[in-house]
Amino acid sequence: MKRALFPGRFQPFHLGHLNVVRELLKEFDELVIVIGSAQEGFTCRNPFTAGERIEMIDATLRGEGFSRDRYWLIPAPDLHRPLAWTTYILSMVPRVDVVVSGNPHVLYIYRWMGFRTREIDLINSDKYNGTYIRRLMCRGGEWRELVPREVSIYVDQINGVERVKRVCSDECRSY
Repeated sequence: MKRALFPGRFQPFHLGHLNVVRELLKEFDELVIVIGSAQEGFTCRNPFTAGERIEMIDATLRGEGFSRDRYWLIPAPDLHRPLAWTTYILSMVPRVDVVVSGNPHVLYIYRWMGFRTREIDLINSDKYNGTYIRRLMCRGGEWRELVPREVSIYVDQINGVERVKRVCSDECRSY
């Protein structure tokens, strides 16, 4: 059994994330997706709660035809101490063979701890970027083409664009 760990905030889960998940599930038997900043929601940086992000990701992966026995969705709060956080994550997830991330700092710490790591190739990271997508939501721009259909539907169901506009009201003016 080969298993990879993929941590991220997924605010929101977008097509860049989905591309990574598809590629990883071609290579690995299972994928452990850690949903970071789980203690936050209703803030500009983290407008969606951990539970909402779990629902977005799960609906997307099921819509893609992936069986739930292929992926784990595990929420994890921030500890604001990077080494402690990486150790905490390892205590919260099943054993993994490799840690995959687009964040060089995250990879450095796991590598320092002796883990195999792999930097992911982020496709169109200027476009497939949570900050950019939230900015489009603020401005009334076209964000739907950057997220899976299931995420777009879910954001509508929870009135997510209005939430982003409300919790990012100052940032929306400066975007």
